[in-house]
Amino acid sequence: MESQSAHERRAGALEDLVHGLGQHADEFTPAQRGGESGQVGLPGRHPGEHMPANVAPASTASTVILDCGTSRRSGYSHVLWISPSADTILGSHGRDRLGEAIGHMPGVSACEWDGPELLHLRASGADWSHLLESARAAVDELTAG
Repeated sequence: MESQSAHERRAGALEDLVHGLGQHADEFTPAQRGGESGQVGLPGRHPGEHMPANVAPASTASTVILDCGTSRRSGYSHVLWISPSADTILGSHGRDRLGEAIGHMPGVSACEWDGPELLHLRASGADWSHLLESARAAVDELTAG
């Protein structure tokens, strides 16, 4: 008999909770904006208001070669971070062709893959931004031809 009254108390407490939540649900519903357009949004917010005015379009090259940094591999000075999607973007044997093209860039004396995403370069004295631009130009040449 005691367990039945405990069960009834829990059921009553749940009913009270559901009823209370239902009464105050309007406080948590986003306000309707735009009249008949039916747009829903947070009060005082407008979609896209914090987006920069001048957005640079993404290029194929910048989606293949993500960044350039300092190599930790002995004998190499720089490392390019290659997108995991490079093979899909460049097509059959795209990674091989990319390594060849970057290995023949001016100032690069050697390159070596470290897994599918890191391409180490020996390019002593080369500037990171210059290498990144040159590597992306090589991608543009690969995709153009």
